[in-house]
Amino acid sequence: MKIIHMSHSDIIGGASRATYRLHKMLSKNGIDSSMWVDIKKSQDDKVFGPKTNIRKYINGKRPHLRLPINKALNSEKFGMHSPSILPSKWLKKINSSNADIIHLHWVQGEMLSIKEISKIKKTVVWTFHDMWPFCGCEHYAYNSRYSEGYRADNLSNNESSIFDINRFRWNEKIKLFIRPFQIISPSKWMTDCIKKSYLMKNWPVETIPHSIDIDDWKPLQKNLSRKELNLPQNSLLIMFGAVSGTNDNRKGFQILKSVLKDLNDIDLAKNINLVIFGAKDNEDYSELNFKVHKFNLINNDKILQKLFSSADMMIVPSKLETFGLTALESMSCGTPVVAFENTGLSDIIEHKKTGYLAKYLDLKDLLSGINWIINNPSKEIIKENSRKRVEKFFSDKVILDKYQKIYKNLL
Repeated sequence: MKIIHMSHSDIIGGASRATYRLHKMLSKNGIDSSMWVDIKKSQDDKVFGPKTNIRKYINGKRPHLRLPINKALNSEKFGMHSPSILPSKWLKKINSSNADIIHLHWVQGEMLSIKEISKIKKTVVWTFHDMWPFCGCEHYAYNSRYSEGYRADNLSNNESSIFDINRFRWNEKIKLFIRPFQIISPSKWMTDCIKKSYLMKNWPVETIPHSIDIDDWKPLQKNLSRKELNLPQNSLLIMFGAVSGTNDNRKGFQILKSVLKDLNDIDLAKNINLVIFGAKDNEDYSELNFKVHKFNLINNDKILQKLFSSADMMIVPSKLETFGLTALESMSCGTPVVAFENTGLSDIIEHKKTGYLAKYLDLKDLLSGINWIINNPSKEIIKENSRKRVEKFFSDKVILDKYQKIYKNLL
């Protein structure tokens, strides 16, 4: 069985890292797996990316061609948009390959156009890392157009009535996405969205969460991790992290800032430090009144493991989230997570056992979750519960069986 995974990158961002882990899991268990990517950062010889500097430069610039559209659509508030118009060199390689299954992942950033996706002749599995496949250009939907259909009379405030590009690209999908592919959804929340969608409600879908290697990802000694990362030993560390998370409205950093202001009122606040990774350098933290330890984008699992092991809790205040890989990583290191319910994070966190699921977008309840962990006398039990839940539901062994069944059934 030969599987080729198509992904914009191998280890940059949550979707790519989840894909790379799946590839490694399959390879480790005797399945012929490889990745084809536009941007390669790992040293894995089974990951195939651009070979020449010119091609690397072109592939690096292709995603930037969507920026004028994102700017016009006020994407700072409504998230990334990908028109996926440009042709690539991948389609011919895909159809002439000896792959038994082409497994699509996050193929936006102008890696594959909508037309090219529709022309793949191989057996296809498609893991949805966001809502883009059944939306227009949006990666996450902030209205009901994805379920109602993209009409002229149901525009959002950020969408132009002069040229409705979301409707334009959605109509292209309606026209071309005729042959249903096997969909893999990482969470029950995402599966519900797919089944509500106008475009793909009748496509076959299986819910399979992202996995983690529990032999590699496990709790490290907290004091040693803090020492190696130059973090304070005696402070309570609250962690937040995501790719450009402080600039991405969907990730909820502004929500976290509001909640942390209220946290200043409790006596313990003077001992709290905030750890942020993946942030851009221009974010202002002065209004928080907390000491902030900032790390840039981290693609190294060993460093991330130390970060999660050093923290007392992880906050994931996303408004919309397909899965929540950082939550899984945090819990695998025994660090509890606070997040909103009604997203993919609800599959990972067990309320008041491995963390806290606040009522959706309820800032007071999110603060209650933070306080619940701070003041909980059973912190070691929560830590053990977090690790056990990851071992039971998200380990490679559990997830491998699910994928083997999917692949074998398709073949």
